[in-house]
Amino acid sequence: MDWTVRRWLRQNGSNSVITPSMIKRLLQAGCLALTLLLADSGRQAWANEQVQADPIQRTWRVTSIDRSCTAVWPYLTDFSGIGKWYKAFRSVRQYSGPTGQVGEVREIVRASNGQLVREKLIYLDPESMELAYTHVLNPPVRDNVAMISLTPLAQRQCQVSWSNTYRLKANQNAAETSSFFSKAYANALNSLKTHVESQTAQ
Repeated sequence: MDWTVRRWLRQNGSNSVITPSMIKRLLQAGCLALTLLLADSGRQAWANEQVQADPIQRTWRVTSIDRSCTAVWPYLTDFSGIGKWYKAFRSVRQYSGPTGQVGEVREIVRASNGQLVREKLIYLDPESMELAYTHVLNPPVRDNVAMISLTPLAQRQCQVSWSNTYRLKANQNAAETSSFFSKAYANALNSLKTHVESQTAQ
């Protein structure tokens, strides 16, 4: 289930009334599970019109790491330490906010083109091992929310999922944009896997 929906259900309960303002907030957050919440709300047609007029895109990649999820998780929650294991950036530093908490902002300079971007940690759930972040400077798309989630597998392995939901900017090509994110997430997951398996014991 989309992280925005999960958090809203925890705060309000599954039987809460869904208002138009809530629908708009979910749409703005790139919520893929909007249909689930609207099933009995009487606002399905209105929401479908909004989604069709400005469709939500999604990219998703996954890998398995030969280590436990408890061993993998610290590398991801070190939000501004991503440069320690992912070399696609010329530099990474903590720009603002509390370290390792919602609100932390990391500043990244891409190695490929020298572009400076900032990403903000907006969701962190240690219990389910999920986190989400968004762009706050030079976003490649609109309304981007990226999520990383860990799932324990058999024999002390960990499945790592890296996905995002977003809307295209004017004149962006959907296939090219999806390919950009897909390659970026695949490269990051491969780097994470290589680094974690070389640094930690079973």
